[in-house]
Amino acid sequence: MLSVVVLTKNEEDRIKVCLESVKWADEIVVVDNGSKDSTLEIAKRYTDKIFSVNLQDFAAWRNFAAEKVLGDWMLFVDPDERVLEPLKKEIEGMISVSDFSAYALSRKNIIFGTEVKYGPFWPDWVIRLLKKDDFETWVGKIHEYPKFKGQLGYSKNSLLHLTHQDLDRIVLKSLAWSKIDAKLRFDVNHPKMSGIRFLRIFITEFFHQGITRGGFFGGTVGVMDSILQVFSLFMTYVRLWQMQQRKPLREIYSDIDKKLIEDNFKY
Repeated sequence: MLSVVVLTKNEEDRIKVCLESVKWADEIVVVDNGSKDSTLEIAKRYTDKIFSVNLQDFAAWRNFAAEKVLGDWMLFVDPDERVLEPLKKEIEGMISVSDFSAYALSRKNIIFGTEVKYGPFWPDWVIRLLKKDDFETWVGKIHEYPKFKGQLGYSKNSLLHLTHQDLDRIVLKSLAWSKIDAKLRFDVNHPKMSGIRFLRIFITEFFHQGITRGGFFGGTVGVMDSILQVFSLFMTYVRLWQMQQRKPLREIYSDIDKKLIEDNFKY
């Protein structure tokens, strides 16, 4: 028995086709993290196993979902991913006879409407198909990964990943992730941020994204993605800098307003 797990939050424009691509599974489990749009109404057309959580930890979110499945195998699919027909047939074979405890699936990445294969975007392995009896736990608040007993296999066919659909979604996602990432760095006493450290991080990441990962050789889309990745990391370190300050910025500005009133707006 195969259980498909889909994690959602405000995915009304992507969830329908995602669920259509996995409706052949024995069970679909949707775990929603506070959607305010019609995501849940759409999901109810495909499953009655819908759960609500309030979690900022991606591993905890996936672990909660894993506890709800009934299947012998679990397939984790994100709302912006589609299980293509060749992969569907391969998965059906994988779970019927297999010496592996988990499978990594490759992904075909569509970025800004274009399929890209430079650097990390091909084959872009993600471990998503897991035998429940051998599964242990998901680890990592962001960029989470599963731990399991046994051997890992690799698929011949791919998921389709429809990412970078618009700039607003990219920036909002980066903002959300930067909060978690900055807190993780703050909790391990990251060295105090300074102007020199900001410049070093910016230059290093610019080189990493553009040259090491090949973004600058991936055409217009590759250049745009590389710069956005640098921007995303930069936001993390700005948030870290804020956390490291003696007094929160909001409090500083509140003190300024208070002082203005006391001094009859003399500055």
